Amino acid sequence: MIKNDLKNQIEAFVAQHSESITGGLSSILKFPTISGGATSADAGETDNYARAVENCMNFLHEEAEKMGLSWRNHANRVAVIQFGPDDMPFVGLPVHIDVVPPGDGWTHDPFGGVVENGAIWGRGSQDNKCAVIQMLWALATLKAINKPLVRGARIIAGTSEETGDWSDLDLYHNAEPQPEMSIVPDALFPIIVGEKGVMNVRVVAELPGDTGGFAGEYRFARASAGERANIVPCNAQLCFAGAPSLDPAPLENELKRFLDRNAGASALFSRNPDNGEVIITFAGKNAHGSMPEAGHNAALDLLLFMTQSGFVSDDEADVAQFLYDCGNDFSGDRLGIASTHPFIGPTTVNLGILKWRAGEQADVIFNIRNTMGLAYDDALRHINDAVEEFSDETGFDMTARSESKMYNAIYTDPQEHTEFIDALKEAWSAFTGREAALAAIGSTTYAKAFPDAVNFGPLDPEEAPELAHMANEHVTIDHHLRNVKIYAYALTKLCTQS
Repeated sequence: MIKNDLKNQIEAFVAQHSESITGGLSSILKFPTISGGATSADAGETDNYARAVENCMNFLHEEAEKMGLSWRNHANRVAVIQFGPDDMPFVGLPVHIDVVPPGDGWTHDPFGGVVENGAIWGRGSQDNKCAVIQMLWALATLKAINKPLVRGARIIAGTSEETGDWSDLDLYHNAEPQPEMSIVPDALFPIIVGEKGVMNVRVVAELPGDTGGFAGEYRFARASAGERANIVPCNAQLCFAGAPSLDPAPLENELKRFLDRNAGASALFSRNPDNGEVIITFAGKNAHGSMPEAGHNAALDLLLFMTQSGFVSDDEADVAQFLYDCGNDFSGDRLGIASTHPFIGPTTVNLGILKWRAGEQADVIFNIRNTMGLAYDDALRHINDAVEEFSDETGFDMTARSESKMYNAIYTDPQEHTEFIDALKEAWSAFTGREAALAAIGSTTYAKAFPDAVNFGPLDPEEAPELAHMANEHVTIDHHLRNVKIYAYALTKLCTQS
């Protein structure tokens, strides 16, 4: 099929179904499929997630049936939407329907699926429900083109990508065949052939001791920040206990001086008159954990304040300083893991979750993106060395351990997959007029779980802000429709006779 003929066919089909394609994304965004998180042990949260996933799966099942596509659902943990015979090699299209918590600062309901000002708004509109709908309609377009197949195509819809657990894909691999190659639409255009690894490392400091504080003064009681390790925390709470008769002015003045010295920090001071408790709420800015420099980590402001506060014990201030140094150094140098790669980029560190109760323990989780050449077992060993060294110097009982599955960096060599990469390049150029460069990313996607996998979209960083894991996540309708065309073109090149 001549390039322009194929492009015209795809343009016509997408134009004919544009309202349904837009409506499909609006609908799927309304399911609050928030997976895991810092409070995942809560039964109510787990039930809400399971119910939302079931409803979302039912919605996708109905959509697939309308399009004449095959559907298989494995225990509401992973589903397959298939075009092509069972015995034919196929292109895998791994996507995920789970999302991270919405956080604060939204101008639209994060689960409202609002269509306004030429865009579709909601958690998942970039990461990753947009891609679910785009790939679904790409399959519908491929089916409508009706050319003889040399490969099939299958959407693999997971439910636990954001947690790093990926037991959904374990189930898939036990129940389904492997794709010949995979297009993973969970990052950026044009073509991502490399990814950093990922580790969630928990560092715990045991700090038993007197919690009585200082006579006649406020005393540190607890601190918390973050819901997900892979998000830069935008809020952090620091609590001080004290009798209702205490004057909070010295503590409030201490905060004012801190904010004057640290122009980037922001915090609100409040006091409960009934029990005297003071709560300082630090405000930052969310960002994806793979790009800590793109956000403002409220937990780091909290820890820095603790290092300077006269209402925090010397031991607590020492631990706060160590945790601050580790989290504020995005390169990982303080943890002994600073490293870089000329193509994949540098290792990064995000302090994603903080839980601290005075007289008990300080508990943090670092989300680490280890680059090519830094294996996760080596990185964990270096981190343990850094924690052990600090523990020996101070006498604190501290430990570091992996909190979830760890993954090493990956690279798919374009020279070994020319047909695959060329099809993606041609599809990209056909609808953007731009050449398709090859790049690497710091985030981790399902590409690590499949052979010969690359990321291809869904975000065009030259034309749209990256808002994954941030407030006001949205995708323009024009980009949403264009992505369907790009994916349909690539699948037609890879799956049909030329």
